[in-house]
Amino acid sequence: MKVQGIKKFEKLFRSVGSMDVDKNDIVRLNDFINRAIYRLLETGMERAKLNGRDVLWYTDLPITQGLETNIEEFRRVDEELDLSEILETIAGLPPLPLAIGEDIEQELPNIAGGITIALIKSFKIINPKRKNPQTRDWEQVTQVFETLL
Repeated sequence: MKVQGIKKFEKLFRSVGSMDVDKNDIVRLNDFINRAIYRLLETGMERAKLNGRDVLWYTDLPITQGLETNIEEFRRVDEELDLSEILETIAGLPPLPLAIGEDIEQELPNIAGGITIALIKSFKIINPKRKNPQTRDWEQVTQVFETLL
């Protein structure tokens, strides 16, 4: 698997969580982002259907206050790191039964960035002294996100 932007992601992990990551972590990150976004889209589709729409809007997504804060933090960090284009590629939209609104398509890199910021912070909460996320750290953080999303 070709991994893009390793150096930029390394800078992001260092600046947000004082952590060092490698290519394997970036591969895990890609998978993590896609699973989290898919879960948000699934919930959003249910909301759109309940409202009688066949188009999924950003407001349908269950963006919590915490995730919104992390999205805003990502926007600030992204001005320096320029990760949006890479995240746009990583966070591809899966085929869905509803159409995706332009607002979601435009915000998708920021959502992926916010999820990444939340992930980094979660690593530090689970193990504040950890400098390199280990397999067990990934498993624990994934369990937390799957419980919450």
